[in-house]
Amino acid sequence: MKLTDKRFWKFEAMILLCSVILLCQMLVVLLCYGAEFESCNGAALILLFPALCLSFAISGVPTWLMYKGNSWLRHAGWLYLFSALLLIAPLLFFYDWNTVTANIRPGNIPADEGKYFTDNEFIIMICAGWVALLIIPVLTTSYLTKRWIVKEIPDITPDYLLDSARRAVKGNVSPNVRAILMNYSHNHLILKCYLDSIPTDIDREMLNDITGEIVGDFPPNEIPTVTEICEASYIRISRLGNHDSFIYIRDNEL
Repeated sequence: MKLTDKRFWKFEAMILLCSVILLCQMLVVLLCYGAEFESCNGAALILLFPALCLSFAISGVPTWLMYKGNSWLRHAGWLYLFSALLLIAPLLFFYDWNTVTANIRPGNIPADEGKYFTDNEFIIMICAGWVALLIIPVLTTSYLTKRWIVKEIPDITPDYLLDSARRAVKGNVSPNVRAILMNYSHNHLILKCYLDSIPTDIDREMLNDITGEIVGDFPPNEIPTVTEICEASYIRISRLGNHDSFIYIRDNEL
């Protein structure tokens, strides 16, 4: 899936649910262990929420790009992987795992005292707790994403495809575009853009944005192959193709 897909922003909004569920889980765990929330601790938890939101928003980007199917469990797998790595990878990379200093227990603590954790043990506990607490928020969010955003769409019909394409061109077409022709056959979408002048990178980017919005309306397996063509043409539009195949024709070309 592409970041130009309109559903991506809905997914990024829904990903906040992960933060809410995860924060609630943390509160329950702390209460179960008899934690007392003073003003300082309460402020820390309040500040933790935007940090969690930012973390899940970042991990949501590669998740959306890597997700290639309609299985919500596959979606959950990618989200779980990237969310876990976002915290664990920096800890493993930047933390000093010096076994001499990080495992030293203070001399005034008996050797059989089990309530003290060394620095290394504390980091390992954070990583283990993070991967355990992620399970419920990730599964919940992925399932709701599948039900609300990434819904399966029936086989592509010409009318539905044309409606999707004509919605995509609204507000995206530059003045030098004469017409845009679309063909769809055997899961291969072809968009051909006819211009007044030699195509530029801006013209190609415009056509790519239109393609992204069309493809985003369908499951990935329905349109696995896309071809985009931009070319200058001065031939009459009526001679370039069937009128019904055009998703856009400039007013003065009719």
